[in-house]
Amino acid sequence: MSSRPLRVVFASVHAGGGHNTVRDALVRSVTRQDPLHARVIPISWTASNGFDTFYRFCVRWGLQGLVFWLTNFSLSAWLATVLNPRLMLELLALLRAQRPDVVVSTHIQLTACFQLARLLSGSRTRIVNVIPDYGPPTPTFFPSPRALRADATLVNGSDTFEVLSPRAEPGELFRVGTLVSEAFDEVGGALRVRTASTRDQFRRELSETAPDLSRLDPSKPVVTFFGGSGFTSGCRPVIDRLVRHPDLGSKFSMVVLAGRDANLETELLTQHGGKPGFFVLSFLAHPQLARLYAMTDVAVLGSIAHSTLQEMLEMKCGPLLVHRVIPGTEPPYLAFIERERLGLYEPDPEQMVGLVLESLGLVSASLRLRSLRQDFARRAARLREEHKALAPRFIGQLERLAGLPTALDPATPVTVRTASADDLPTQE
Repeated sequence: MSSRPLRVVFASVHAGGGHNTVRDALVRSVTRQDPLHARVIPISWTASNGFDTFYRFCVRWGLQGLVFWLTNFSLSAWLATVLNPRLMLELLALLRAQRPDVVVSTHIQLTACFQLARLLSGSRTRIVNVIPDYGPPTPTFFPSPRALRADATLVNGSDTFEVLSPRAEPGELFRVGTLVSEAFDEVGGALRVRTASTRDQFRRELSETAPDLSRLDPSKPVVTFFGGSGFTSGCRPVIDRLVRHPDLGSKFSMVVLAGRDANLETELLTQHGGKPGFFVLSFLAHPQLARLYAMTDVAVLGSIAHSTLQEMLEMKCGPLLVHRVIPGTEPPYLAFIERERLGLYEPDPEQMVGLVLESLGLVSASLRLRSLRQDFARRAARLREEHKALAPRFIGQLERLAGLPTALDPATPVTVRTASADDLPTQE
């Protein structure tokens, strides 16, 4: 048996930022455990064809629910491969050039395309499909016929694992542990209590990227709207109500993270730019995003991505107030949040404004909200420790999948410090 390190392609698509972030977290798990690449050579790769245009079209016209409904048919991802022949050519070229032992794919259609490309090329590459979401997956993600499934499936949620385990063959299903980037490790480790002085420190550091924040008053609590490109706008009814609140600027500040949603950023700046206590930010890289979490007293979400949730838990940013979820994939997150007592879901704009004001301390908090605040940091830390304990097992799982002998899974989290996976070169 060869002792050379495994060549593993970690493949993703431009369909919002979530798939790339999941991919980077998997690379991070490998790199922190094996910084010299003695066991695994990670190749970070993103498809260039088709996905982002289609994704943005679906976001614009609210078609995510329909697309997810189609995944109730086992062959839907396979049939979709014929709609993107350029992607198939791209994957065939990748398999020839890189000759990977394993491909780890973060998108179900990309997984199906890799399976077909492997068949056409005669490659022996093992393929892993990633299911980062919670809850029972639809048939496309884990088809009943074994021949249609990837060689192995990597899942995030314990509930997903429990649902699929009775149907999986030995060694086919395993759980993933998400390691956040070092920006969140470092800022979260330094953050003990959100005070005016710590908020001012992070405000000054953020102001280097977002100069408008230089006028934010660090002595006042901050409510921040998150949701990624295309989904922060789902909180617009709440934003429009809060921006007219008489206490904005005098008793609290408000930040909207528009991401790459240029239309939302332009509209808000045109209507409310320069208003005391109101700020709109565009896309932030991890070092700046970690500081925004650290400044945030109340987080309002227009979507719940797996990586965003783990980052917020690492920063102990909560309890979370969820106003919108993406149809199909995200409703099971609400069950997870409720089960773990991490936050509240409120789709009614008026009721959400009330929850924000309670969280800011401007009106008396309900018993339910007060109970969520109690020991939130401890619950967040427990969930993060679970992921940190799972992450070091990943290399062994890859080695077993490739048929290589492997050491026993580590019993404790790996603490070696390396360069963040986000700083590694990406092969496009």
